[in-house]
Amino acid sequence: EYRGLSAFPEHQSLIEALEQAGELSRTVEFLPDNAALRTRVQGGKGLTRPELAVLLAYAKNGVNAELLQSGVPDDPYLGKELYRYFPDRLTETFPDTVTGHRLRREVIATVLSNAMLNRGGPAFVNELSAATSADAGQIAAAYAAARDVYGTPDLNKEIDALDGLVPGRTQLMLYSEVQSLLRRESLWFLRNVSFEGGLAPLVERYSSGVADVRMLLGSLVGPWLEGYIAERAGRLESARVSRDLARRFAELPVLSLATDVVLVAEKTGVTVPEAATAFFGVLDVFGLGRVIEEGNSIVLGDKFDRMALDRALANLTRAQRDLTSDVLSAGDGDIASRLDA
Repeated sequence: EYRGLSAFPEHQSLIEALEQAGELSRTVEFLPDNAALRTRVQGGKGLTRPELAVLLAYAKNGVNAELLQSGVPDDPYLGKELYRYFPDRLTETFPDTVTGHRLRREVIATVLSNAMLNRGGPAFVNELSAATSADAGQIAAAYAAARDVYGTPDLNKEIDALDGLVPGRTQLMLYSEVQSLLRRESLWFLRNVSFEGGLAPLVERYSSGVADVRMLLGSLVGPWLEGYIAERAGRLESARVSRDLARRFAELPVLSLATDVVLVAEKTGVTVPEAATAFFGVLDVFGLGRVIEEGNSIVLGDKFDRMALDRALANLTRAQRDLTSDVLSAGDGDIASRLDA
């Protein structure tokens, strides 16, 4: 609801997809037809909260059924989803009973579908599938990777803890930042990695690499990016968010580039710090940070325009990875001198 009209194209597309599949009747659920939706958009309004709740419920049912048809619930890494479902007292007292539950697959599919759509929005799976042709199982795997690599549950808990301390709209904006990170990184994993080896080694590699970049970020960013982060942090501090938390949330859009750094490191055989130095050096030299930020800030009312923008930004970061790889293979000398050359 907070995203308003920016999410409207995905919501309308999801309604139409559910109708075509015979899973939803607008008449039965009192959802507006396309003519009524167009009138709303012209008036600057999207779906109401009750309408979003209906759409969310139908989307969850559909995604849950698709996950049960996939192999994702069988990935050993996702066994920990069982611990998100059952009470702590039960999992601590009877861990073997929980992990060996006869409805293990169904529970994992339920937890994943609920989490994806609660945090990503009702159209999360539909939107990512349209952008990548991935099925619900692949999207769930990408979501789990993005969630755990960036620790988004902990970020959301920190936002929860701000109840009564900051304006409600500030909290909604922070939740939206985490949602954008999840969407962006889920897309990234779908486009750039293979899940054939299972989630555990993938999450371990990328979690370690992202943590390395996070530790080094202050020394990696150039003047423009530092100013961008400082400006974002300042706005959050003015809304009574603590300095440390404001800085961490202000860095999120920049930190989302860390997965690209890890991929470059793996492909070129260098360490993550070396890849990060070259990657952010290229970003600074070519002024790509400003271009990426301006692209991410564009709000489009057409789903195909948005898909085109997403693809253009993905191609831009792919080109940056290629440039970074060229810098790293450019011979002797430190990275700064290679960039100057």
